Amino acid sequence: MNTKGLSLNTIPPVLIPLRFFLTAPVFGILAALLILFYGPEIWTSRWLPSSLALTHLMTIGFMLMVMIGALYQFIPVMVGQLIPAGNLLVPVIHPLLIVGTLSLTAGFLLKIDGLYWLALIALGLSMTLFSLSLLPLMIARLKDHLIVFILRILFFVLIITIGLGLYMLLAYAYPGIDINFRTYTNIHAVWGLIGWVVLLITAVSSQVIPMFFVTPVFSVRYLKIVSLLIVVTLSGLSILDNSLLKNNLLTLLVQFLLTLALSFVAFYILSLINQRKRKLSDVTINFFRLSLGSLLLAIVFWWVFKYRFVLSLSSFQIQFEFTMALLLIYGLALSAIFGMLQKIVPFLIYLNLKNLSFKHPESMTSEPKLVLNMKQIISTRQSRIQLSLHLISYLLLILSVYFSQLVYPAGFLTLCNFIWLSYCLFNGFVFYNNKKIQILKFPEMKMDFGL
Repeated sequence: MNTKGLSLNTIPPVLIPLRFFLTAPVFGILAALLILFYGPEIWTSRWLPSSLALTHLMTIGFMLMVMIGALYQFIPVMVGQLIPAGNLLVPVIHPLLIVGTLSLTAGFLLKIDGLYWLALIALGLSMTLFSLSLLPLMIARLKDHLIVFILRILFFVLIITIGLGLYMLLAYAYPGIDINFRTYTNIHAVWGLIGWVVLLITAVSSQVIPMFFVTPVFSVRYLKIVSLLIVVTLSGLSILDNSLLKNNLLTLLVQFLLTLALSFVAFYILSLINQRKRKLSDVTINFFRLSLGSLLLAIVFWWVFKYRFVLSLSSFQIQFEFTMALLLIYGLALSAIFGMLQKIVPFLIYLNLKNLSFKHPESMTSEPKLVLNMKQIISTRQSRIQLSLHLISYLLLILSVYFSQLVYPAGFLTLCNFIWLSYCLFNGFVFYNNKKIQILKFPEMKMDFGL
């Protein structure tokens, strides 16, 4: 493991990020149950209440929950500073995010305006507090580091994505607001799935991959350029989507530039993975390959369907929309998140236990050793089972869009996928608590300053 440039002394307490990680799979389980309950109906239109509920259980309940936890873990280690007031704000942000996601999902399914208002307040407060907690670091003069640059861009993208989402939620809660939901939904989805997800995967990969797989470091110059290009092209597409400003040729050019930027990110990260010095087989690498491969497949799929009339594919509009959603959400985002969790959760628990053992030095010489390595926390076997469940459920979900009889096997495997993830993460948390109790039984080191 290469920990050069990391501030291991500023790693946050376990429960700050881990509460988000432990909660997130529950929303994945709810999403799988929703698929099993509604069956083939869920793929008939992206605007159905059940489809909207499913999407937001995955994106807010699982993806955003994990991403917030990951940022609370990564930022202190990367920039050498804890997120201001993290200990105070996290116990407020976390339950608000849970309440907001559940009320939004219930609002879609039950069509009760009061639930939309509750979701608007809870999600609005949680995201405002989270953004405010990051703001001091975003404007501070921190060391010139790639992660700092990308985090600032991520902060900008996050504000746009959340702002669009809350505005549409306000329109749901107060029907008097007249907006074009299709246009705003498309812009919101693009900023969230392309802007936020791709840039966050880039940021996390730039740290996780060199650290755990001993690859060449990411080029600061390349990733700064491509990050800016993604934001500029997304901004351009959002403006051009306005009916008064539409220009087909200019839109095509911007789409092509965005395609180049996304393709570069995927191929660049894959090339660095192939240059790793540790050639041992690692399950996490396959998660990242699946994620980036899904991004490339989504790009190809999008261009093919863009010219669907030429290729006589216009009758597959609905299937196209759900396939793209699955490629970007389950393939791109969830594959990267599942792979990331296999590494950062053991890393977080291991470092916290090591730091605790330094304060109780006799625990470090006990036999058998209390903490040997990170494989004790999530084993290779557990990760392999996770990859198998994730890959099979992913393939079945895509096939179920075209073959409705596969919806129930797909939903069942998706349920197993999230249950297994929940088991592995909870098992790691139990491991941490047990080892912590054992370490605390040893006397604490007393500092003698000769006074």
